[in-house]
Amino acid sequence: MKFALITFNYSLDTDKGTAAGPGALLRAGLADWLREQGHGVAGPFHVTLTPDEQAAYGAWNRIFCANAQLARLVFEAAQGQAFPLILESNCYAAIGALAGLQMSKPSTRLGLIWIDAHGDCNTPETTPSGMLSGMPVAIATGLCLQRLRKQGGLDPPVAPHDVVMVCVRANDPLEQELIDQSGIEIVPVADIKGEFSQLRATMERLSSIVDRIYVHFDVDALDESEVASMWLTAPDGPTSTELAAALEILMAYPKVAAFGIADINPERDVDGQMVQAALAVMKGGIAGVAV
Repeated sequence: MKFALITFNYSLDTDKGTAAGPGALLRAGLADWLREQGHGVAGPFHVTLTPDEQAAYGAWNRIFCANAQLARLVFEAAQGQAFPLILESNCYAAIGALAGLQMSKPSTRLGLIWIDAHGDCNTPETTPSGMLSGMPVAIATGLCLQRLRKQGGLDPPVAPHDVVMVCVRANDPLEQELIDQSGIEIVPVADIKGEFSQLRATMERLSSIVDRIYVHFDVDALDESEVASMWLTAPDGPTSTELAAALEILMAYPKVAAFGIADINPERDVDGQMVQAALAVMKGGIAGVAV
């Protein structure tokens, strides 16, 4: 199988060291491992803002300029029959990833698997932190920041019923209220630690109604014991072994069309534990999609 490695290095908010996360995964030998498994590797291709985009007003505006570029790279990878593996600084790169899967045909019905400790479904009206990285699901589903979503290339938005959250367990009160009202499904940690019965049923349902599925993985979905150096962690999560097994199952579904990983900060990951845990999960997912 052929994979395209794509990096999104732009970051803001408090934990800016995540901009170096994609490079840390590459230095850890991801491309070499893929080749050792007999896969073709294209790239890495890097999102790079133009001088005009760098000078554009507003940090949020620049992030969505970068998302538009990411969309183009994802689209080009898919056109070249390569499965996009997107190494993201932060979760808001999901907008560009989804937009790239939609680019050839705006009527494409997209599904989103959101693997994260946090729902990232806040809006500017509900957020207690003001962080853009806490809003990408709300943006992707058209609940806020419409102009920025369209600037990133995602139009129309993803239907909330076509979003599934996995291992989400640390939502803000108003954020949880919004998730409940929107009808977004949550597959709990217990299912990932068990026999994956809800995960399988969910993937069957989603695969039957959407055209393409994007799988997003924030490393803080893992139990805090494996990502202790992260800025935001949550207890009672799955181990990397458990989540890798789940990824192998869900990414074997043919509608899965791209995978993204976010939130690795090598400045905090002094012993490399976070990168190794993330790679273990990725390898499970790659085994699934390569079946």
